[in-house]
Amino acid sequence: MTTPEPDPAVSEEARDEFRATMSRLASGVCVVAVRERHQDLAMTATSLVSVSLDPPTVLFTVHSDARLRESVEPGSRWAVSILGSDALAAADWLATPGRPAFDQLATVAHHRGDLSGAAILDDASAWLECETEWIRPAATHDVVVGRVLASARVPGSGGAVLHFHGRMTTIP
Repeated sequence: MTTPEPDPAVSEEARDEFRATMSRLASGVCVVAVRERHQDLAMTATSLVSVSLDPPTVLFTVHSDARLRESVEPGSRWAVSILGSDALAAADWLATPGRPAFDQLATVAHHRGDLSGAAILDDASAWLECETEWIRPAATHDVVVGRVLASARVPGSGGAVLHFHGRMTTIP
């Protein structure tokens, strides 16, 4: 897939204003991970949304050119780690453009989800395992909708990583 060209009708100033405006919306931070052919791919996301309780369904967005995007086709399984306050370093690392494709999680403590085989971060305060239902393009990103196969909160964990004003921070 190729990234669409920027809309020439939208000025750089309008893009900057939109970015600044949306930075005022605090978002929870999570890590989406998939295991494919004995390789872990993971990315930091601020776009996880609960879609439905019946059946449990979530969505997230991923850049169309991201390595992880090709691994979340319909029917594939993946995990979401909702990050606790101790996971800021992992969130920063997995948001770094150009990080190596191999061993992305070599320095990030994690365990495998029973249903997806994907990495669930040990510093998560909660997690989900999902199966992709469908994907739709949305400008430079794709919307991935997944049915939740399992979810749990981690006892004794607290705090969260938030994205606000273009930066990630923690709350206790």
